[in-house]
Amino acid sequence: MQQFACQLQLISKMNKNSQNLKKRRETKVQDKQNFYKLVAMHQDKLSESSFAQTQQSGPQYMRMHNYKNIQYTADLGIGQPGNTFKVVLDTGSANLWIDSTRCQEEGCMRHKQYNHEDSQSFLPLNQELNVEFGSGDLKGVVNADTVYFGDVTLPRQNMAEITSENGAIFRDLDFDGILGLAYPKMAPKNFNPVFDNLMDQRVLERNQFSFYFAKDANDIAHSEFTLGGYNPAHVDGDIHYHDVIDKYYWMIKADNILVDNKDIGLCHGSCRLIVDTGTSIMSGPFDDLGTLLRTLNVKSHCHEINTLPTITFKIDDVDYTLEPEEYVKPTNFDAAQLTEVNEGDDLQALIEVNNWDCIAAFMPLDIQQPQGPAWILGDVFLRKYYSIYDRDNDQVGFAKAKK
Repeated sequence: MQQFACQLQLISKMNKNSQNLKKRRETKVQDKQNFYKLVAMHQDKLSESSFAQTQQSGPQYMRMHNYKNIQYTADLGIGQPGNTFKVVLDTGSANLWIDSTRCQEEGCMRHKQYNHEDSQSFLPLNQELNVEFGSGDLKGVVNADTVYFGDVTLPRQNMAEITSENGAIFRDLDFDGILGLAYPKMAPKNFNPVFDNLMDQRVLERNQFSFYFAKDANDIAHSEFTLGGYNPAHVDGDIHYHDVIDKYYWMIKADNILVDNKDIGLCHGSCRLIVDTGTSIMSGPFDDLGTLLRTLNVKSHCHEINTLPTITFKIDDVDYTLEPEEYVKPTNFDAAQLTEVNEGDDLQALIEVNNWDCIAAFMPLDIQQPQGPAWILGDVFLRKYYSIYDRDNDQVGFAKAKK
Protein backbone atom coordinates (compact mmCIF):
# COMPACT_ATOMS: atom_id res chain seq x y z
CA MET A 1 0.00 0.00 0.00
CA GLN A 2 2.86 2.39 0.78
CA GLN A 3 4.38 1.78 -2.64
CA PHE A 4 1.01 2.31 -4.28
CA ALA A 5 0.46 5.54 -2.33
CA CYS A 6 3.88 6.83 -3.42
CA GLN A 7 3.18 5.78 -7.00
CA LEU A 8 -0.13 7.66 -6.94
CA GLN A 9 1.53 10.71 -5.37
CA LEU A 10 4.09 10.73 -8.16
CA ILE A 11 1.80 10.15 -11.07
CA SER A 12 -0.83 12.57 -9.80
CA LYS A 13 1.71 15.34 -10.33
CA MET A 14 1.63 14.42 -14.01
CA ASN A 15 -1.89 15.87 -14.07
CA LYS A 16 -0.24 19.23 -14.65
CA ASN A 17 0.67 18.26 -18.21
CA SER A 18 -1.71 20.20 -20.40
CA GLN A 19 -2.64 17.06 -22.26
CA ASN A 20 -3.46 15.24 -19.04
CA LEU A 21 -5.89 17.81 -17.74
CA LYS A 22 -9.15 16.01 -18.38
CA LYS A 23 -10.84 16.62 -15.09
CA ARG A 24 -12.48 19.75 -16.29
CA ARG A 25 -15.87 21.31 -16.50
CA GLU A 26 -17.22 23.79 -19.00
CA THR A 27 -18.99 26.69 -17.33
CA LYS A 28 -22.11 28.09 -18.80
CA VAL A 29 -21.54 30.69 -21.50
CA GLN A 30 -22.66 34.15 -20.47
CA ASP A 31 -25.19 34.69 -23.21
CA LYS A 32 -25.33 38.45 -23.52
CA GLN A 33 -26.82 38.00 -26.97
CA ASN A 34 -27.93 34.94 -28.87
CA PHE A 35 -25.11 33.54 -30.98
CA TYR A 36 -27.15 33.22 -34.12
CA LYS A 37 -28.56 36.72 -33.82
CA LEU A 38 -25.00 38.01 -33.75
CA VAL A 39 -24.17 36.08 -36.90
CA ALA A 40 -27.28 37.42 -38.59
CA MET A 41 -26.13 40.98 -37.84
CA HIS A 42 -23.03 40.31 -39.94
CA GLN A 43 -24.63 38.66 -42.96
CA ASP A 44 -23.08 41.21 -45.30
CA LYS A 45 -19.63 40.11 -44.21
CA LEU A 46 -20.46 36.41 -44.25
CA SER A 47 -21.64 36.62 -47.87
CA GLU A 48 -18.24 37.68 -49.17
CA SER A 49 -16.59 35.26 -51.59
CA SER A 50 -13.81 34.52 -49.12
CA PHE A 51 -16.36 32.76 -46.91
CA ALA A 52 -17.57 30.31 -49.55
CA GLN A 53 -16.10 26.85 -50.11
CA THR A 54 -18.22 24.15 -51.71
CA GLN A 55 -15.70 21.81 -53.37
CA GLN A 56 -15.28 18.54 -51.50
CA SER A 57 -11.81 17.49 -50.49
CA GLY A 58 -10.24 14.01 -50.31
CA PRO A 59 -7.97 12.89 -47.47
CA GLN A 60 -5.32 15.40 -46.47
CA TYR A 61 -2.14 14.28 -44.76
CA MET A 62 -0.90 16.87 -42.30
CA ARG A 63 2.43 16.70 -40.51
CA MET A 64 2.34 16.90 -36.73
CA HIS A 65 5.12 18.15 -34.45
CA ASN A 66 6.21 15.69 -31.77
CA TYR A 67 7.34 17.36 -28.56
CA LYS A 68 9.24 14.60 -26.71
CA ASN A 69 6.26 12.20 -26.87
CA ILE A 70 4.44 14.50 -24.44
CA GLN A 71 2.35 16.35 -27.01
CA TYR A 72 1.64 16.38 -30.73
CA THR A 73 0.62 19.56 -32.52
CA ALA A 74 -0.45 20.61 -36.02
CA ASP A 75 -0.42 23.98 -37.77
CA LEU A 76 -3.63 25.98 -37.97
CA GLY A 77 -3.94 29.21 -39.95
CA ILE A 78 -6.17 31.97 -38.58
CA GLY A 79 -7.15 35.15 -40.42
CA GLN A 80 -4.89 34.30 -43.36
CA PRO A 81 -3.17 31.05 -44.48
CA GLY A 82 0.35 32.07 -43.47
CA ASN A 83 -0.62 33.16 -39.96
CA THR A 84 -0.14 29.72 -38.39
CA PHE A 85 -0.34 28.53 -34.80
CA LYS A 86 0.67 25.22 -33.21
CA VAL A 87 -2.45 23.60 -31.81
CA VAL A 88 -2.96 20.36 -29.91
CA LEU A 89 -5.52 18.24 -31.78
CA ASP A 90 -7.49 17.00 -28.80
CA THR A 91 -10.23 14.37 -29.06
CA GLY A 92 -10.91 14.90 -25.35
CA SER A 93 -12.28 18.46 -25.68
CA ALA A 94 -14.54 20.31 -28.10
CA ASN A 95 -13.61 24.00 -28.25
CA LEU A 96 -10.97 25.92 -30.19
CA TRP A 97 -8.78 27.92 -27.81
CA ILE A 98 -6.04 30.21 -29.11
CA ASP A 99 -3.45 32.30 -27.31
CA SER A 100 -4.15 35.97 -28.02
CA THR A 101 -2.82 39.46 -27.45
CA ARG A 102 -5.76 39.97 -25.10
CA CYS A 103 -3.73 37.95 -22.57
CA GLN A 104 -0.71 39.75 -21.12
CA GLU A 105 0.26 37.12 -18.57
CA GLU A 106 3.64 35.42 -18.69
CA GLY A 107 2.28 32.03 -19.72
CA CYS A 108 0.55 33.56 -22.73
CA MET A 109 3.30 35.90 -23.84
CA ARG A 110 5.81 33.07 -24.23
CA HIS A 111 3.89 31.83 -27.25
CA LYS A 112 2.65 33.17 -30.55
CA GLN A 113 -0.46 35.26 -29.96
CA TYR A 114 -3.41 35.90 -32.24
CA ASN A 115 -4.22 39.57 -32.84
CA HIS A 116 -7.73 40.07 -34.19
CA GLU A 117 -6.85 43.60 -35.31
CA ASP A 118 -4.61 42.11 -38.01
CA SER A 119 -7.43 40.09 -39.57
CA GLN A 120 -9.88 41.42 -42.15
CA SER A 121 -12.16 38.40 -41.63
CA PHE A 122 -12.51 38.84 -37.86
CA LEU A 123 -16.11 38.69 -36.62
CA PRO A 124 -16.82 39.99 -33.09
CA LEU A 125 -19.23 37.90 -31.03
CA ASN A 126 -18.00 38.95 -27.57
CA GLN A 127 -19.20 35.99 -25.51
CA GLU A 128 -17.30 34.96 -22.41
CA LEU A 129 -16.12 31.42 -21.80
CA ASN A 130 -14.35 29.95 -18.77
CA VAL A 131 -12.88 26.46 -18.44
CA GLU A 132 -11.54 24.93 -15.23
CA PHE A 133 -8.78 22.33 -15.50
CA GLY A 134 -7.18 20.09 -12.90
CA SER A 135 -4.20 22.44 -12.49
CA GLY A 136 -5.58 25.82 -13.47
CA ASP A 137 -8.14 27.51 -15.63
CA LEU A 138 -8.57 29.45 -18.84
CA LYS A 139 -10.73 32.49 -19.47
CA GLY A 140 -11.52 33.78 -22.91
CA VAL A 141 -13.82 35.68 -25.19
CA VAL A 142 -15.44 33.88 -28.09
CA ASN A 143 -15.30 35.54 -31.49
CA ALA A 144 -15.02 34.20 -35.03
CA ASP A 145 -12.52 34.28 -37.87
CA THR A 146 -11.55 32.34 -40.97
CA VAL A 147 -9.54 29.22 -40.15
CA TYR A 148 -7.20 27.41 -42.55
CA PHE A 149 -6.96 23.73 -41.67
CA GLY A 150 -4.86 21.82 -44.17
CA ASP A 151 -6.21 22.79 -47.59
CA VAL A 152 -9.65 23.60 -46.20
CA THR A 153 -10.79 27.17 -45.67
CA LEU A 154 -13.25 27.31 -42.83
CA PRO A 155 -15.09 30.63 -42.54
CA ARG A 156 -16.69 32.18 -39.47
CA GLN A 157 -15.25 29.58 -37.12
CA ASN A 158 -15.95 30.48 -33.51
CA MET A 159 -12.94 30.31 -31.21
CA ALA A 160 -12.04 31.40 -27.72
CA GLU A 161 -9.33 34.05 -27.57
CA ILE A 162 -7.54 33.45 -24.28
CA THR A 163 -7.67 36.49 -22.01
CA SER A 164 -6.28 34.92 -18.84
CA GLU A 165 -4.65 31.67 -17.80
CA ASN A 166 -3.98 30.35 -14.34
CA GLY A 167 -1.60 27.42 -14.03
CA ALA A 168 1.15 25.82 -16.07
CA ILE A 169 -0.98 24.94 -19.08
CA PHE A 170 0.67 27.43 -21.46
CA ARG A 171 3.70 28.43 -19.46
CA ASP A 172 6.01 25.55 -20.31
CA LEU A 173 4.63 23.64 -23.28
CA ASP A 174 5.31 24.12 -26.98
CA PHE A 175 1.85 24.97 -28.32
CA ASP A 176 -0.28 28.04 -28.96
CA GLY A 177 -3.77 26.61 -28.65
CA ILE A 178 -6.08 23.61 -28.43
CA LEU A 179 -8.34 22.38 -31.21
CA GLY A 180 -11.03 20.16 -29.70
CA LEU A 181 -12.30 17.24 -31.79
CA ALA A 182 -14.82 15.71 -29.38
CA TYR A 183 -18.57 15.69 -29.99
CA PRO A 184 -20.51 18.99 -30.02
CA LYS A 185 -22.44 17.87 -26.94
CA MET A 186 -19.32 18.76 -24.95
CA ALA A 187 -19.19 22.32 -26.30
CA PRO A 188 -21.22 25.12 -24.72
CA LYS A 189 -24.62 25.96 -26.19
CA ASN A 190 -24.60 27.48 -29.69
CA PHE A 191 -20.87 26.86 -30.25
CA ASN A 192 -19.92 24.82 -33.29
CA PRO A 193 -16.66 22.81 -32.96
CA VAL A 194 -14.22 22.93 -35.88
CA PHE A 195 -14.97 19.47 -37.23
CA ASP A 196 -18.72 20.03 -37.02
CA ASN A 197 -18.26 23.22 -39.02
CA LEU A 198 -16.44 21.13 -41.62
CA MET A 199 -19.31 18.65 -41.64
CA ASP A 200 -21.92 21.40 -41.97
CA GLN A 201 -20.14 22.84 -45.00
CA ARG A 202 -19.71 19.40 -46.60
CA VAL A 203 -16.12 19.97 -47.57
CA LEU A 204 -14.96 16.41 -46.84
CA GLU A 205 -15.77 13.27 -48.80
CA ARG A 206 -15.65 11.34 -45.53
CA ASN A 207 -16.35 12.83 -42.14
CA GLN A 208 -13.37 11.08 -40.60
CA PHE A 209 -9.97 11.96 -39.20
CA SER A 210 -7.12 9.82 -37.95
CA PHE A 211 -3.79 9.92 -36.12
CA TYR A 212 -0.36 8.38 -36.49
CA PHE A 213 1.98 9.15 -33.58
CA ALA A 214 5.70 8.52 -34.00
CA LYS A 215 7.09 6.26 -31.29
CA ASP A 216 10.56 7.78 -31.01
CA ALA A 217 10.60 10.88 -28.81
CA ASN A 218 13.32 12.31 -31.04
CA ASP A 219 11.32 11.78 -34.24
CA ILE A 220 9.88 15.23 -34.85
CA ALA A 221 8.99 14.75 -38.52
CA HIS A 222 6.81 11.66 -39.07
CA SER A 223 3.71 12.02 -36.89
CA GLU A 224 0.64 12.65 -39.02
CA PHE A 225 -2.97 13.79 -38.84
CA THR A 226 -5.26 12.78 -41.70
CA LEU A 227 -8.30 14.94 -42.36
CA GLY A 228 -11.16 13.34 -44.28
CA GLY A 229 -10.17 9.68 -43.97
CA TYR A 230 -7.08 7.69 -43.02
CA ASN A 231 -3.67 6.87 -44.48
CA PRO A 232 -3.28 3.15 -45.37
CA ALA A 233 0.50 3.62 -45.38
CA HIS A 234 0.42 3.72 -41.57
CA VAL A 235 -1.83 0.68 -41.11
CA ASP A 236 -0.38 -2.76 -40.39
CA GLY A 237 -3.10 -5.40 -40.80
CA ASP A 238 -6.84 -5.19 -40.29
CA ILE A 239 -8.78 -2.19 -39.00
CA HIS A 240 -11.37 -2.97 -36.33
CA TYR A 241 -14.18 -0.48 -35.70
CA HIS A 242 -15.99 -0.02 -32.39
CA ASP A 243 -19.24 1.87 -31.77
CA VAL A 244 -19.23 5.09 -29.79
CA ILE A 245 -21.47 4.54 -26.76
CA ASP A 246 -21.76 8.15 -25.56
CA LYS A 247 -21.54 11.01 -28.06
CA TYR A 248 -19.72 13.32 -25.69
CA TYR A 249 -16.22 11.91 -25.61
CA TRP A 250 -15.02 9.40 -28.17
CA MET A 251 -16.11 6.69 -25.74
CA ILE A 252 -16.22 2.97 -26.50
CA LYS A 253 -16.87 -0.13 -24.39
CA ALA A 254 -14.27 -2.71 -23.36
CA ASP A 255 -15.27 -6.27 -22.54
CA ASN A 256 -12.41 -6.51 -20.05
CA ILE A 257 -8.91 -5.36 -19.14
CA LEU A 258 -6.54 -8.28 -18.60
CA VAL A 259 -3.10 -8.58 -17.03
CA ASP A 260 -1.11 -11.40 -18.65
CA ASN A 261 -4.49 -12.58 -20.00
CA LYS A 262 -5.89 -12.87 -16.48
CA ASP A 263 -9.00 -11.13 -15.16
CA ILE A 264 -7.99 -9.26 -11.98
CA GLY A 265 -11.31 -7.44 -11.58
CA LEU A 266 -10.59 -4.18 -13.39
CA CYS A 267 -13.88 -4.26 -15.32
CA HIS A 268 -17.15 -4.95 -13.59
CA GLY A 269 -19.05 -6.53 -16.47
CA SER A 270 -17.56 -4.00 -18.88
CA CYS A 271 -15.44 -0.83 -18.89
CA ARG A 272 -15.85 2.53 -20.52
CA LEU A 273 -12.84 3.72 -22.51
CA ILE A 274 -12.25 7.30 -23.64
CA VAL A 275 -9.93 7.61 -26.64
CA ASP A 276 -8.08 10.85 -26.01
CA THR A 277 -5.28 12.22 -28.18
CA GLY A 278 -4.81 15.12 -25.75
CA THR A 279 -3.65 12.89 -22.88
CA SER A 280 -0.02 11.85 -23.07
CA ILE A 281 -0.28 8.87 -20.72
CA MET A 282 -3.31 6.84 -19.58
CA SER A 283 -5.67 6.97 -16.64
CA GLY A 284 -8.07 4.79 -14.71
CA PRO A 285 -10.53 5.03 -11.81
CA PHE A 286 -8.66 5.41 -8.53
CA ASP A 287 -9.57 2.07 -6.93
CA ASP A 288 -9.21 0.02 -10.12
CA LEU A 289 -5.90 1.65 -10.98
CA GLY A 290 -4.69 0.78 -7.48
CA THR A 291 -5.47 -2.88 -8.18
CA LEU A 292 -3.58 -2.70 -11.46
CA LEU A 293 -0.49 -1.00 -10.01
CA ARG A 294 -0.26 -3.38 -7.09
CA THR A 295 -0.48 -6.31 -9.49
CA LEU A 296 2.19 -4.87 -11.80
CA ASN A 297 4.62 -3.93 -8.99
CA VAL A 298 6.61 -1.94 -11.56
CA LYS A 299 9.07 -0.48 -9.06
CA SER A 300 10.54 -3.90 -8.28
CA HIS A 301 11.12 -4.74 -11.94
CA CYS A 302 12.77 -1.61 -13.33
CA HIS A 303 15.97 -3.49 -14.19
CA GLU A 304 14.09 -6.34 -15.81
CA ILE A 305 11.12 -4.62 -17.46
CA ASN A 306 10.62 -7.46 -19.92
CA THR A 307 9.53 -9.70 -17.01
CA LEU A 308 6.49 -7.51 -16.28
CA PRO A 309 3.08 -8.67 -17.54
CA THR A 310 1.24 -7.47 -20.61
CA ILE A 311 -1.92 -5.34 -20.34
CA THR A 312 -4.71 -6.21 -22.76
CA PHE A 313 -7.79 -4.14 -23.53
CA LYS A 314 -10.37 -6.55 -24.94
CA ILE A 315 -12.84 -4.62 -27.09
CA ASP A 316 -15.57 -6.43 -29.04
CA ASP A 317 -13.50 -9.61 -28.74
CA VAL A 318 -10.45 -7.91 -30.25
CA ASP A 319 -7.30 -7.84 -28.10
CA TYR A 320 -5.23 -4.66 -27.93
CA THR A 321 -2.12 -5.49 -25.95
CA LEU A 322 0.56 -3.25 -24.47
CA GLU A 323 3.95 -4.75 -23.74
CA PRO A 324 5.77 -3.61 -20.58
CA GLU A 325 8.29 -1.53 -22.53
CA GLU A 326 5.31 0.39 -23.95
CA TYR A 327 3.62 1.28 -20.66
CA VAL A 328 6.69 1.63 -18.39
CA LYS A 329 8.68 4.85 -18.44
CA PRO A 330 12.25 5.09 -17.06
CA THR A 331 12.53 8.08 -14.75
CA ASN A 332 16.13 8.77 -15.75
CA PHE A 333 14.69 9.54 -19.19
CA ASP A 334 11.26 10.98 -18.47
CA ALA A 335 11.97 12.99 -15.32
CA ALA A 336 14.01 15.52 -17.27
CA GLN A 337 11.09 15.93 -19.67
CA LEU A 338 8.47 16.08 -16.94
CA THR A 339 10.32 18.86 -15.16
CA GLU A 340 9.59 21.03 -18.18
CA VAL A 341 5.84 20.63 -17.76
CA ASN A 342 5.44 20.27 -13.99
CA GLU A 343 6.72 21.85 -10.83
CA GLY A 344 9.83 19.92 -11.70
CA ASP A 345 11.86 20.30 -8.51
CA ASP A 346 9.15 18.57 -6.46
CA LEU A 347 8.76 15.78 -9.00
CA GLN A 348 12.50 15.22 -9.29
CA ALA A 349 12.87 15.16 -5.51
CA LEU A 350 10.06 12.63 -5.13
CA ILE A 351 11.71 10.31 -7.65
CA GLU A 352 15.08 10.62 -5.93
CA VAL A 353 13.70 10.13 -2.40
CA ASN A 354 11.89 6.96 -3.43
CA ASN A 355 14.85 5.79 -5.53
CA TRP A 356 12.58 4.87 -8.40
CA ASP A 357 14.12 3.96 -11.74
CA CYS A 358 10.81 3.67 -13.60
CA ILE A 359 7.08 4.30 -13.31
CA ALA A 360 3.94 2.98 -14.99
CA ALA A 361 2.44 5.52 -17.41
CA PHE A 362 -0.93 5.69 -15.64
CA MET A 363 -2.53 8.28 -13.42
CA PRO A 364 -5.62 8.01 -11.18
CA LEU A 365 -8.65 9.93 -12.41
CA ASP A 366 -12.23 9.48 -11.28
CA ILE A 367 -14.41 10.78 -14.11
CA GLN A 368 -17.83 11.60 -12.75
CA GLN A 369 -21.14 10.27 -14.02
CA PRO A 370 -22.78 10.22 -16.46
CA GLN A 371 -19.58 9.81 -18.53
CA GLY A 372 -17.65 8.01 -15.78
CA PRO A 373 -16.28 5.91 -14.38
CA ALA A 374 -13.99 5.43 -17.35
CA TRP A 375 -10.42 4.69 -18.40
CA ILE A 376 -8.54 7.00 -20.75
CA LEU A 377 -6.53 5.59 -23.63
CA GLY A 378 -3.94 8.30 -24.22
CA ASP A 379 -0.90 8.61 -26.44
CA VAL A 380 0.88 5.65 -24.78
CA PHE A 381 -1.81 3.44 -26.33
CA LEU A 382 -2.22 5.48 -29.51
CA ARG A 383 1.43 5.30 -30.46
CA LYS A 384 1.02 1.56 -30.92
CA TYR A 385 -2.43 1.62 -32.50
CA TYR A 386 -3.37 3.84 -35.42
CA SER A 387 -6.71 5.46 -34.61
CA ILE A 388 -9.56 6.52 -36.89
CA TYR A 389 -12.49 8.68 -35.75
CA ASP A 390 -15.60 8.26 -37.91
CA ARG A 391 -18.42 10.76 -37.45
CA ASP A 392 -20.41 9.30 -40.37
CA ASN A 393 -20.86 6.02 -38.48
CA ASP A 394 -19.98 7.14 -34.91
CA GLN A 395 -17.17 4.63 -34.57
CA VAL A 396 -13.54 4.50 -33.53
CA GLY A 397 -11.21 2.31 -35.59
CA PHE A 398 -7.92 0.80 -34.42
CA ALA A 399 -5.18 -0.97 -36.33
CA LYS A 400 -1.61 -1.76 -35.40
CA ALA A 401 0.51 1.18 -36.56
CA LYS A 402 3.39 0.50 -38.90
CA LYS A 403 6.78 1.34 -37.51
